[in-house]
Amino acid sequence: MTEALVTALAAALAGRDRIVLAPPGKTVAAVLVPLLGVEGEPSLLFTRRSTLLPHHQGQIAFPGGRHQPDEDADLAATALREAQEEIGLDPAHVRLLGPLDDLETEATRFVITPFVGVVPHPYDFRPCPDEVDAIFTVPVRRLRAPDALRRELWDFGGRKVPIDTYPVDGHVIWGATQRITQNLLAVLGDVA
Repeated sequence: MTEALVTALAAALAGRDRIVLAPPGKTVAAVLVPLLGVEGEPSLLFTRRSTLLPHHQGQIAFPGGRHQPDEDADLAATALREAQEEIGLDPAHVRLLGPLDDLETEATRFVITPFVGVVPHPYDFRPCPDEVDAIFTVPVRRLRAPDALRRELWDFGGRKVPIDTYPVDGHVIWGATQRITQNLLAVLGDVA
């Protein structure tokens, strides 16, 4: 991953009008969208959430969680704290580039602010077993391939709902994580 790409992405994130949400009654949260160079190729790091968690068990996610105003100075600090707790990533090793659009989850009533950050590779990630079952990376090129994004009909309580997914190596990236990924790919497309 080149320094030119990182610099251009940081400028694109800083220069765009992003969607900022603050609906009442929702839980404020932040996630880190880890961007890393795997064999020189821009890649994203994902986690699979533990089945022991109260929300989104077993789903593919970015490291993140609830904003704790008494602990975190801002939402970026929340994303970094959660990444440290979940995957052992030292905040000092993250180069924050900027936020993507806020988004809401319907069922669990979260408002999530994603922050793109460059992280080193290789790195000695240490997943917290209570929160993370697996850590894996996906090259951005694979996510941008013409056939990468799929629309499937899923059954939710007898109701068929169209869901956009990125099926990758036995994992299915969907929901908030899919929308965050798609938002980042759009910004990267503007950079390219």
